[in-house]
Amino acid sequence: MSAKSKNNLNFLQVHSGRIFILGNALASFGILLVTVGGSWDITNHLLSKPETFFSSPHALMYFGVLISLIGVALSFTGWRNLRSFRESYQVSLKIGMVGIALLAGAGPFDFVWHSNFGLDGLLSPPHFMLITGMFLCSIGSMVGISRYLKINSSGSVSAYMIILAVVPVWLSGSGILSSLSLPFSSTDFFEFNPDPVLAFFVASFGYPFLISISMFFAFRLSDFKFGAMSILGSLFLLVYSSTAIMPNFALYDSIQFYLLNLIPFVMSDIILRYDRSKISCVFAGGLIGSTFYMVYYPYVMYTFNEVLLGKIVSPSLIYFVYFELINKVFSLTVIPAIAMGIFASLLSEKISKKIQMQRS
Repeated sequence: MSAKSKNNLNFLQVHSGRIFILGNALASFGILLVTVGGSWDITNHLLSKPETFFSSPHALMYFGVLISLIGVALSFTGWRNLRSFRESYQVSLKIGMVGIALLAGAGPFDFVWHSNFGLDGLLSPPHFMLITGMFLCSIGSMVGISRYLKINSSGSVSAYMIILAVVPVWLSGSGILSSLSLPFSSTDFFEFNPDPVLAFFVASFGYPFLISISMFFAFRLSDFKFGAMSILGSLFLLVYSSTAIMPNFALYDSIQFYLLNLIPFVMSDIILRYDRSKISCVFAGGLIGSTFYMVYYPYVMYTFNEVLLGKIVSPSLIYFVYFELINKVFSLTVIPAIAMGIFASLLSEKISKKIQMQRS
């Protein structure tokens, strides 16, 4: 092969790789928009705002779907033209394509559902199809971005792309857990609300695990970059506060309380900056897991209210009932929350090695 042919081949390889990583970044960003729209939509439901398929939250959600669709298409184009490492990226691409297929199908399904049944609940079939597609698409993008950065030995700045990849995984995973635990799925036509006791356990074990494993994915997949946990936590709190707290005027004064959740995230970041031993990871995992009731303020209150108080809670009373429950919830959930946080921190090491194709 001539030198010119080799140069052309190398150019094609680099160019295709860049298209692949751009597609994954777009897919992650699209899912981020979908999750923001979804959380906004939940708030609108709680505030009893008029609900139609053609609402602002839905517009944002399906604009995000369009961006993700473009991203997956670009990822496929880049992957198809690669001459090396194709097998390494194949898994992430397959997961992303299944996810985007569910997302694309959820739109027409949701329109038909609204047309026939009007208001739909959080756990309606089209919504759960959408959330599942979001989660799979974000997982595929996270794996693709992580492997690309590992294979190409990208610098420290590029490694922070991992945060963009993990945020939608955390948010879409939260959407799945919320669907299975929040009592927001009762409508005139269907009763999809989860069993209150089952919802109690889903929230108590699922949320701590998800927070911890998301944080440790950011830490491990970014090659232990200092600040990854803090930035990821800040982004999650920003999204959640702007869509779940700010639209409700009765919760404005609680923003300062909610931002205190940054403290355990930054503490974990600092601890692991100076000591990445197993003991430090266990401590950080337990600390992060124990914060779930505060991190998922205000909606998580509805789950525990169903079992512990049984009050009818209007949007203006969320703050008061939340703090009425906080001591009871903490005493009942602190041990499983810490345990799930620790388990997630340990499990993240094995999963991260598989994602980055490292030997255990």
